[in-house]
Parts: sequence; C-alpha cells; structure tokens
Amino acid sequence: MRNKSIELGDIYACKLPDGRYGTVKVINRIEKSYLIYISKYIDIKLPTLENKEINEILRSNRFLYENEEELLWKDGKLHKDMIYIGNSPVSDYEKGLVSSSYGGKWHPSIANPVYYEWRWLHDRENYEREILEEQIKEREEFLKKPQKPKKMMNDDTFWSIISLFELENAKHDEEILSPAIEKLSKTSVKDIKQFEENLAYKLYLLDTKEHAKNIGENSFSEDESNFSPDLFLYSRCFVVAKGQEFYELVLNNPKKMTKNNSFEPLLSLASEAYSKRMGKEFEYISGFDYETFSNVEAWK
Repeated sequence: MRNKSIELGDIYACKLPDGRYGTVKVINRIEKSYLIYISKYIDIKLPTLENKEINEILRSNRFLYENEEELLWKDGKLHKDMIYIGNSPVSDYEKGLVSSSYGGKWHPSIANPVYYEWRWLHDRENYEREILEEQIKEREEFLKKPQKPKKMMNDDTFWSIISLFELENAKHDEEILSPAIEKLSKTSVKDIKQFEENLAYKLYLLDTKEHAKNIGENSFSEDESNFSPDLFLYSRCFVVAKGQEFYELVLNNPKKMTKNNSFEPLLSLASEAYSKRMGKEFEYISGFDYETFSNVEAWK
C-alpha cells in the first residue's frame, strides 16, 4: 500500500520501459523538494525490503558518465503510478550524499537510468543505434523550430549574478550556485524569467560547429561519433559561468573554447531561484533554444 505522505527512507518501485521494475529511495528533504537516488535494483518482480540492491545507489558509466551516482531532487506530490515498497532508515552514508541536479516533478520514469545502464552492459550496439537515431530526429525538429527572442535581463545585471560563482574554490555545486541563487531569488519573477532568457541567448550564440570542434577529447568531427550534444551544452555552460570577459573571448574565437570542462548546474539557476522565491516549479520557455544544433545557421 502506498504512503499518503513522503518520508525519509521511503522506497518506491517504478515500471521500466521493458516491463521490469526499478526503485528509488528518499534520503533528504528541503521544504517540498526531496533528494532521491536510483538504486541498482532491476527485476521483473517487485522487490521487498529484504532485497539488498534497493539500498545500493546506481553508478552510471554509459556514454560519458564515469561512475556517477544517480541522485536528483524531485518536487511536489508523489505520482500515482509509483509503488510504495516500504521504509528503510537513511544510513549515515546516504545522509552525506549531495546533488544539485533537479528532476522536476515525480514521475515513474525516474528509475529509467537503471534500465539504460543494463542496456549499456547487455545490449550496447542496439542501444547506441537507438540513441543516435533519436538525436538525428531531435536535430531535424530543431531545424524546423523558429527562434523568437523575448525580453532579456540587461547584461550588467546578468553578469553581476554570474560573477558570484566561485568555480575554482568551491567544493560542491551547491557552494558555487548558492550566492547567485540567493541574489536572483530576491529579484522579481519578471527578472528571473529575463535572466533565463539572457542565459538561453548566450548559450545559443555559442552553439556553433566551430565551437563544438574545440571542446577537447569529445569535440565534434564530421567522421566520428563520440560527440555528445549534451556535453557540448554543458561545456558552453562552463564558458558562461567563467564570466563576461572569458565568454566574449570564446564567442569571438572558437579555438579558445574551454577544453574538457563542463558546468551543467548553470541550467538550473533560474528554476532554483524561482522555487526559492515562489515555492513552486519554474515554468518558462525561452525564446531561444539553447540545446545543441538549435543555432541552425551556425551549423550549416
């Protein structure tokens, strides 16, 4: 029977794309947000609390992952299709886990990474082909999508917020983002949206084939397949996070593009600030799409 409220230590099962089950465990809470991890469990049968793997965090190694723990924050009420398994007290190790990854509202697809990892180990060739086909389809959709700019935050204010990052000295993403989130959360909702619009535009301008050719070992090449559109986006995020001077240098000289660096958490800054100010999920679609291949002219 499913719990009426979410408690620390709760374990929930989710149906995976192939009909098997994966599980997630709740290990922390801040207001209405919950930190969960995806476990190693994957089986055709629902687990019980006796199953050891429901208390073991999944570490991903597919594509560009390198033994990364599958942790993320979820908001709001539990999805009706998630199955309550029981409660297992949060261990000292689990209490020490941290993450700045935000996954939106609860949804049964939350446990899918354990399925993706299984396919990476047991069905890699077909899995990689499907991912490539999906990326091609997404690119075709991007090519059809017009870019319509909306009102942006002025550059002085935008860069003053970005300047609060301490990329070199901070130990965790939370330390890097926290001052900027705090400052942006004290502005108006309109300002938060205009910050997101400015960020999207700056990432869009860096979305060029020449910049993609200069991100290091996973650079874009016409005859190689190790290029990751997501990694290129996160590399562009790092350029913005380094501040105005570095951004403008790289924008005008793609060969100065950061090598083998990324900063995905930048993408959650506006949503975190909005949630802190309003206590609910940030729902905003920018006029510019910052996903890789959106800047059509720069990829011709």
